[in-house]
Amino acid sequence: NTVKDFSNRIFRNDTDDFLTSTRFRPNIIVDNLEPWAEFDLIGKTIEVIKDIDDSKNTSPSSSLRLRIVSRTVRCDGVGVDLCKPELGKLDIPKLLAEHFPEHGPYLGVY
Repeated sequence: NTVKDFSNRIFRNDTDDFLTSTRFRPNIIVDNLEPWAEFDLIGKTIEVIKDIDDSKNTSPSSSLRLRIVSRTVRCDGVGVDLCKPELGKLDIPKLLAEHFPEHGPYLGVY
């Protein structure tokens, strides 16, 4: 949702242009959070639980715990989206600081 919020601010919803999360090379994408809510997770541990739907599988469900330690500063490396090169190069750190000064050049968390 953060990427969508950022994209809507840049492109003002009046074009077919939009940013994709792949531009930011995420390892994990968490859905169903309000935009920018990932920053509220800093200092917390989240748990990813494997949902076992197969009733024949009697092994215990597995989980993975991740500690959120800091915001992710964005650099020029995410200026071009390899999945949408037609958007051209964007100065992501500048656009983040311009449109979301309360967050600076940060988007995502470690």
